[in-house]
Amino acid sequence: MNTLSDYIEQYGLLSLEKQDKLTLLVGEHMHEIDLENGKIRFDDREISFQALGTESDNTLTWLWAWAEEQTEVSEDLLTTALELRDWGKREGIREFVVPGVDLDKADGLAFSLIAGEVCKASSFYRDVYEGGSLFVLLFDNAIDRQPPFDLTRLSKQYIYLISRYELHHRNALLSYLNAKGLYPLSHGSQITSKLETGELLNVEFDKAGRLTSLNGEAVEV
Repeated sequence: MNTLSDYIEQYGLLSLEKQDKLTLLVGEHMHEIDLENGKIRFDDREISFQALGTESDNTLTWLWAWAEEQTEVSEDLLTTALELRDWGKREGIREFVVPGVDLDKADGLAFSLIAGEVCKASSFYRDVYEGGSLFVLLFDNAIDRQPPFDLTRLSKQYIYLISRYELHHRNALLSYLNAKGLYPLSHGSQITSKLETGELLNVEFDKAGRLTSLNGEAVEV
């Protein structure tokens, strides 16, 4: 049976690429979130969203949007969260089924990385407020049309992912490359692949599948 880590390993880099696309589109623009109408505005750009859940700085817990009682969230904005609950039931992942989870077991980023791919969202967004954060899934073709990872951005997000979560480094990278149809080649401890930008990725791992070098530069994770 798969675990949360298995799904982060499978979907993590794909979701982080979507986050990179969101950054390319909106940059550091100020945002305003409209919970009543399910819209988030970045200056003059308006993007639809679905509510995912909240992190509490006080109780150090994650609460799914469908279980939220203090904040009134329109039922129209809970469709995706409820779909994820059903998906969690089918996959046997308890954290997606129970109303809340301690943050030392799973956080909003972990849930968002998985949800973004399962629900085919364009990206996710963390809205910070006093006492916690709201996580939402964004849906907008303008995000989807942004350029994919180049070598620099992929390297940065890959190291970030495997540094933050306990994952099998080699499998996490292969999951991304295979999902993108980039046909990675394995040569013993080495993986090479041409990215969509045409740049060559060259990565080496130790016997346990942990990253040791990325494009000729030694890496310690």
